[in-house]
Amino acid sequence: MTAKRATIGRTLGKTTFSDPTAEQGVTFTLKSGRKVTFKKQHIEADKLEDSTFVETSTNGRDQAGLTPESLLDIRRTIKVQQFFPAIGFVASNGKVNTLDGSRRRKAAILEHVGLDYLVADEEISADDAKQLARDIQTAKEHNLRELGLELMSLKDSGLNQKEIAQERGLSAAKVTRALQAASVPSEMLSVFPDYSLLSHNEYKQLLSIQEALQAKGVTLDDLITHVMVDKDSFSDELTNDEAKDELIKLYGKHSKLLLDKPKAIKTKVTELAQFKNKDQFARKKVKGRFTSFEFNRLDKETLQEIELAISEIIAKNA
Repeated sequence: MTAKRATIGRTLGKTTFSDPTAEQGVTFTLKSGRKVTFKKQHIEADKLEDSTFVETSTNGRDQAGLTPESLLDIRRTIKVQQFFPAIGFVASNGKVNTLDGSRRRKAAILEHVGLDYLVADEEISADDAKQLARDIQTAKEHNLRELGLELMSLKDSGLNQKEIAQERGLSAAKVTRALQAASVPSEMLSVFPDYSLLSHNEYKQLLSIQEALQAKGVTLDDLITHVMVDKDSFSDELTNDEAKDELIKLYGKHSKLLLDKPKAIKTKVTELAQFKNKDQFARKKVKGRFTSFEFNRLDKETLQEIELAISEIIAKNA
């Protein structure tokens, strides 16, 4: 008896799909058990950005991290070769929601070339879409921060870290590291040409700097401005990894300078009287060991009386 020939294609987790070269399309069996067919479609360069979109919560890829520098590997080849099509479905807004291939999409936009997609003409639930996106991931593995951003949604839903680890089949340590990476403010990461190169210890260092500045009342804007000024002097020949190392050093250097800087002494202002005319005032200012009195729009006689009283009091206590 002849054995039954195996289906050509791949099986990933609970999702199965057939040969992507088949003309009839690709059929996915979703987490819910529903079957959906995706058909090949080429989206032209001038329509790509407006007719497609990416939801980070579903796709899992942090779009802020897709900088021109981080996509150099794809940008070099996408004009001449597209090994795998991006995958998405038509959402309620009529645009294609990109489940897999957001790096290819951004690279194609930057290089102004069209992109091959496998597209389903029916909407997919958020739960099915998230699972499908994880199962069909064909490109670069999501970095620690991207994993953390995904886990943040589970944390926000009320799960603790132990429950998150069980839900996603991860170690407790991996969950902790990922959530720490996701907690680093995006403004701090925006200076890196490719923040996906950051290690867990570097994410942890940035988070510690942010928390120390916050505790002292120093704004992140001050720190980032100093780092950006120094970054302007970087050599164009620096690799992304070398630039990352230099930027980490700058964050350490400038945060130390800002944290060591004496805290500004606040001025305490006390109103000495209330006037009907809003332009009139009499007030005392105290800043550290210095005290001053300010008056505005008081008549000459009143000012002379104040001056005389001050002179008498000082003479008496000299």
